[in-house]
Amino acid sequence: MAQMTHSQPTARRDRGLGHWRWQRISALATLALMVYFAYMVARIGPMDHAAAAAFVAMPVHALGLAVLLIAGLFHAALGVQMIIEDYVTLAQGRQRFVRLSQGLFMLLAVAGLAALTVITGVI
Repeated sequence: MAQMTHSQPTARRDRGLGHWRWQRISALATLALMVYFAYMVARIGPMDHAAAAAFVAMPVHALGLAVLLIAGLFHAALGVQMIIEDYVTLAQGRQRFVRLSQGLFMLLAVAGLAALTVITGVI
C-alpha cells in the first residue's frame, strides 16, 4: 500500500504561518517607530523649515524615518495581500493583483526613500 504524503498542506501552512509572523513583527516595529515619529513631529512643530530639515537630516532621525517607511509599507503590503487573497477569486487573477500591489508598495518605498535622501542632502 502506497504511503500518502501531505507535503502540500504543510507547505501552505508554513507559508501562512510565516506571513502571520511577519505581520506581527512588522506591526510591532511600526508601532514602536510611530511612537518615535510622534516625538519627532512634536520636536519639529515649532521649528522653521531650515531647522526642521536639519533635524530630519541628522543620521539617527533619518535612519529612524527610513526604517519606519520600510516597516510601515511592508506591513501595509502584507495586509493588502491578505485582503486580496481573501476577497479575489482565483478566476479573477488573484496572483496578478498581489504582484501589482507589491509593485506599487515597492514604488512607494523607493519614492519615500528618494525623498528622504533629498531632505538629508545625500543627493
